[in-house]
Amino acid sequence: MKKRCLPCHLIISNVCLVLLAIASSVVLVAELHASANSQPPATVALRRLFAYQVMLNADEE
Repeated sequence: MKKRCLPCHLIISNVCLVLLAIASSVVLVAELHASANSQPPATVALRRLFAYQVMLNADEE
């Protein structure tokens, strides 16, 4: 009875495809996460201004 197995190049190509799919999904998730957490510069500036005003008011008291 002959052993039947896949040729090495098919195994290697399938492993490469799986690794490529995993890497692309990780990159996609990282980009989505970064874009979801990014804020417009105006929002960041307003938050800094608010924090500065709070610090100034705390120093006056």
